[in-house]
Amino acid sequence: MHDSLLKPAKRIALLYILVSGLWILFSDQAVNMAFEDPFWRNRAQTVKGWLFVLVTGLLLYGLVLRSLKRLRTVALEDPLTHLPNRQAFEAELNERCRHANQYFCTSILDVDHFQDLNDEHGHAEGDDLLLALRRSLDRFLDEDWYIARLGGDEFGLLSPAKLDKKTARETLDQLQRELTRTSDHPSLSKHTLCTGTSFHPSDGGTARDLMRHADMALFHAKTHGRDQHAVFNEDLKFRLMERLALTKDLKQACDDLSFELVYQPQWNMERDLWIGAEVLIRWHHPKRGYVSPAEFIPLAEEQGLISVITEFVLTRALEEMRQAGIGHLQLPRLSINLSRKALLDQHLMQRLFDRARSKPEQRPALILEITETAAMENLQATLAAMEAWRQQGIAFSMDDFGTGYSSLAMLKQLPLSELKIDRSFIQDIPQDRNDEVITQTILAMARVLSLDVVAEGVETADQAAFLTQFGCATMQGYYFAKPMPIGELKALLEKDNATAQPYR
Repeated sequence: MHDSLLKPAKRIALLYILVSGLWILFSDQAVNMAFEDPFWRNRAQTVKGWLFVLVTGLLLYGLVLRSLKRLRTVALEDPLTHLPNRQAFEAELNERCRHANQYFCTSILDVDHFQDLNDEHGHAEGDDLLLALRRSLDRFLDEDWYIARLGGDEFGLLSPAKLDKKTARETLDQLQRELTRTSDHPSLSKHTLCTGTSFHPSDGGTARDLMRHADMALFHAKTHGRDQHAVFNEDLKFRLMERLALTKDLKQACDDLSFELVYQPQWNMERDLWIGAEVLIRWHHPKRGYVSPAEFIPLAEEQGLISVITEFVLTRALEEMRQAGIGHLQLPRLSINLSRKALLDQHLMQRLFDRARSKPEQRPALILEITETAAMENLQATLAAMEAWRQQGIAFSMDDFGTGYSSLAMLKQLPLSELKIDRSFIQDIPQDRNDEVITQTILAMARVLSLDVVAEGVETADQAAFLTQFGCATMQGYYFAKPMPIGELKALLEKDNATAQPYR
């Protein structure tokens, strides 16, 4: 910024000195040559002086105005894409909002997982993607649309005032579907976008309200599967306010560690004993009651709280096992869920490892479960992290197997010791032939890869019999045992495993 001001100032000063010097040098000579009479010569000198003031004043005005225009351009233009920046976008939006009856939409668009691209390939690759996106927007939208880069990977769009609400929405829906898919740039074609839109004047009469509501719609799109275009409405606003309140309460719960653990035992059909247990977290909200992990765990990942929760689960589980006197002989294995973000957090994993290797002979062996979808999201980074921890003795299980898109080639790269068949394939056995075939295929894959298998969600004797017939020995579900507090788990394990009966 200092250089951008210094250069115009130097140019103005040098030009002023040049014009002034030439004026002084030649104007006196011209007056002396033109007037011999002292009276008229004095009058001419006075006029010359006023002309000097006028000319230099006009000169300075022109130079300063030109410099200010250049500075204004710099201040209102994004240096990478040469689009208007956030300040210019908000100024344009404010101007449009002065016309109360004017109909137009405000949209905020950004690239899904853009930060991952920067982290993995560098900011130069990210800049190339943003430039490709800018070109694609220019091709897709006509010149009446106002396009700006708001910062980072966010772009702002203002529809033409003449465009009706239905047409604007259809255009943005089509933009959402086709923008990246029709791009000839390799990086952009591999990514998806999210867009949030608000309409003037129905969704707000000020720039602040329209931007805030478009941002709410964008947030809704990102938290409901991504690759979506969401349009603001009051119901969306209510749900977002609820989510913000839940986020605040979750942060407080993480500060207070006000969670509980339950354990769902795993039964081995071949050995007729409890061979392990999965640790499950529970959150009883003081006003909402029980909050499902399916609701608050993704929220914790979003808000950067998942490390706190993961560390709490492992630490509390090991402590409860120690206090209950449950060791390796009573319960050989203990499974704990692990998010991808936690897996890639080296400091967290080191703390977990330090706790896991403390007196390992006195506790069940730990198995960390990561979902198939999370593992496939960034295979190379996941593979590197899992391999590093496997070499230090950590065992991994793939949870919810069959619900993602992993191939056998990808699966064999991961350092796994176990697969868990998702309950969605078990619940309709034996009525659903497709689920039977999928389950048999998973069991066959596991045998080829020499992996143990645990079937989740087993609730009937028919399901257990089918799984046993096709080689699945270990199962968990309500047919065998419900999730239970540590005291009930201890009581269950104190029975003779050889004579333990499945839960009815």
